[in-house]
Amino acid sequence: MPNSHDPQVDLDRITSTLRTRYWCWTVLDPAAGPRSLLGLLRQMLPHIPEESWAERFDFGGVYVNGREALADAELPVPCKVEYYEPKFPIRDAAALFPAFERRFVVHEDDAVAVVFKPPRLSSMPAKEQRHFSLKASLDSLFGSPVHMPSRLDVSAQGLLVVSKIPLAHARLQQAFESREVDKAYVLATAASVPWQARSVDLPIGRDPRHPVLRSTSAAAGQHALTHFSRGHAASSGGTPITLVHARPITGRTHQIRVHAASQGIPIFGDNFYGGASAPCLHLVSFSISLPHPVTGHRLHVVLPEALRPDWLSAASL
Repeated sequence: MPNSHDPQVDLDRITSTLRTRYWCWTVLDPAAGPRSLLGLLRQMLPHIPEESWAERFDFGGVYVNGREALADAELPVPCKVEYYEPKFPIRDAAALFPAFERRFVVHEDDAVAVVFKPPRLSSMPAKEQRHFSLKASLDSLFGSPVHMPSRLDVSAQGLLVVSKIPLAHARLQQAFESREVDKAYVLATAASVPWQARSVDLPIGRDPRHPVLRSTSAAAGQHALTHFSRGHAASSGGTPITLVHARPITGRTHQIRVHAASQGIPIFGDNFYGGASAPCLHLVSFSISLPHPVTGHRLHVVLPEALRPDWLSAASL
């Protein structure tokens, strides 16, 4: 069970935030139903138009025994079938997922790039769909696959570093693993921040209350350490907020969000961890510093003001 550091969870709020509805079936008896994947999907999801399945397979989100299925096939028995059903018309997907723009490349040389990830775009291809992601955009932009050793949550925004050439891939990965990369974030909270600085050393693991959640579960968690310091007062959409600077030493999923919530300062707009309601998650990867994987010189990049959200102006910092 989650410990006393974990916030209350609103499962309805989480479900309404997710862009897909999750379905899962286990097939044990070959004589109990359809033998084909498409036959099973049509039987179990009769509200979905039959003529839309080709489009849905191409969009992604169908899995048999954990492997993505891109077309109809005979079902192995036993098997587990999963489908992430979009809550939106697939034809509208291009308008729902933000497009990557060339101006989002903040630094680029022959070996690495530091780029801005906009909110609502996944860092990597997601289980729910396979067409819209930061990595897919960068692979296309640079003409070859990039290596992405660090990611941002879908709802977060800000700087990420990627390597462009094989020579730099392993060296960049090693820099992250040896903690030579310094990442600084800024978050906003609508809660009172009664301290000037605080280090949170609480393990983070999967939360049994929902598959997407993490918690400070000592029994199953991995070591996680985040340094926080209080910044200036600001406002967002007329709501008073306090800016907080965060430096994660480790890189666990949802680490800053979970640690902030555990201290009673959930991030403004965090629908997963009890943040006050807002149109977006107020969490930005603000700067990154690392040894260049080829030259060895220290590379330091700060998010340009033109790419900062309205609540994170130079004046508020």
